[in-house]
Amino acid sequence: MTNFENRSTRHRLARNESNARTRATFTVLLSLLTGTVMAAEPLVAPTGTLRAAYIVANLAQAWRDPATGVVSGVVADITRELGRRAGVPVNIAPLRTAADVLEAVRSGSADIGFVAPNPQRQGTVLYSQTYMLVQQSALVRTDSNLKSVRDLDRPEQVIGVNTDDSVGVWLQERLTAARVRATPDYSLREAVQWLQQGTVIAFAGNRQRLAANTRDAAGLRLLPDNFYGVPQTIAVPLDRTDRLDWINAALDDLRAGGFLAASVLRSGVDGLDVAPAERHGR
Repeated sequence: MTNFENRSTRHRLARNESNARTRATFTVLLSLLTGTVMAAEPLVAPTGTLRAAYIVANLAQAWRDPATGVVSGVVADITRELGRRAGVPVNIAPLRTAADVLEAVRSGSADIGFVAPNPQRQGTVLYSQTYMLVQQSALVRTDSNLKSVRDLDRPEQVIGVNTDDSVGVWLQERLTAARVRATPDYSLREAVQWLQQGTVIAFAGNRQRLAANTRDAAGLRLLPDNFYGVPQTIAVPLDRTDRLDWINAALDDLRAGGFLAASVLRSGVDGLDVAPAERHGR
């Protein structure tokens, strides 16, 4: 065999070996990727469908089209993206209260639930990092002399809230002079009556719900500033720390890649902010 033939043979063997290494590397990467998706399915969605629950009255989370039943909003965007990453379909269930959402997660009828991690809600589920803040303000009568939420904590004044709403808990812990009156009516019909009758001087809640549910009520206005931003998190069962870790990693990615900011902007909801990155371990 000539020197040229020897070199040609060596080059061909080297090329074949390089191609084999490339194919092997690709196979390993593909199997790892496939394994990640397949592993995420039972981890996140043990039934094969990612079942999410949210509070139907919380328009800052999501809203459902009455004609089509399609759920839209930040919660819907996050759920569908998590389902896409796990390779499963999703089901998004609107439930009446935060307590209902927590019970669905605790009992296993929902895989994830979208709620605020209020102190009294600790111990029954695990909470993810905060992905969004929902700003809380208050409605007052148009003829009220109140100009700011800072004007509300005064003697003899009563502030209305919804039962089990985060802002009610926040106010009860911080008010020094005013007191809180709660109603379970999240449609805000009773809130409007209280304000018009003078039973309360203000009614507190998230800006979007206050504005949307009272747009047809005359003689009311929304204060221009906010009490604070309620943290929004994703709840999982107590024994699913693996699911929590997967969700926290996904939220890190969704924040860093601009997904959360785009979703908040697209929602058009008043008073929503993407939460800053935080250390995990709720």
